[in-house]
Amino acid sequence: MSAHLTDQDCINALSTFWYEYHKLPRSESPQNALERAYIIAPEQVSSKKDYFENQNELRFRAIRLIEAQQDVYKGLASCRVIFDILLNENIRSLEARYPDDIKEPLESRIWYNEYDFKKSSTIVKWVNDRDSRGLLMIYQMLQGWEYQSCEHFEFKNSVAYQIKQQIQDGILNILKKVHCPNDEDRVWTSWKDPQLDSHIVCISDMFS
Repeated sequence: MSAHLTDQDCINALSTFWYEYHKLPRSESPQNALERAYIIAPEQVSSKKDYFENQNELRFRAIRLIEAQQDVYKGLASCRVIFDILLNENIRSLEARYPDDIKEPLESRIWYNEYDFKKSSTIVKWVNDRDSRGLLMIYQMLQGWEYQSCEHFEFKNSVAYQIKQQIQDGILNILKKVHCPNDEDRVWTSWKDPQLDSHIVCISDMFS
């Protein structure tokens, strides 16, 4: 499969999910989540000699990005920032994969786009309804975006990678609440296999 730019609607969907998830009760706020991505991302930290002394500067990078979008996008400013981060990482990957593409006319380059952020009402509904099918579709979009965005050597050190992790964790957390709502469904490092005490033997295992 050749590398290409992820569809605009997919990036809109991922950005909208990230925003809607971080608006849920007991979730980290969108601004705090973005700040954390900047603080954790090794690519951002690597330029700082005194990491712990400069955490506020890393936070301010995230805050300034949000503030730059607030006049136009108001409360959706952080959502637009996530859209740009995901799109730009996809573009950076394509530039790394096809370095000679820069020689082409602008509109002929593989990463050329006229994408514009629009919040997805479909994703909002899936999050509010805890729609398992919809959430798994978002996960597949995330897998596709990651496949198309991983060529740059700093990908796993990037803010975009941290955002990817946040989206993935958000999907799993909602699914956990849907399918494991009771205390007995929630496990950590202890779990008792109910079949082990039943002395059930699989005949095929005896001949493998």
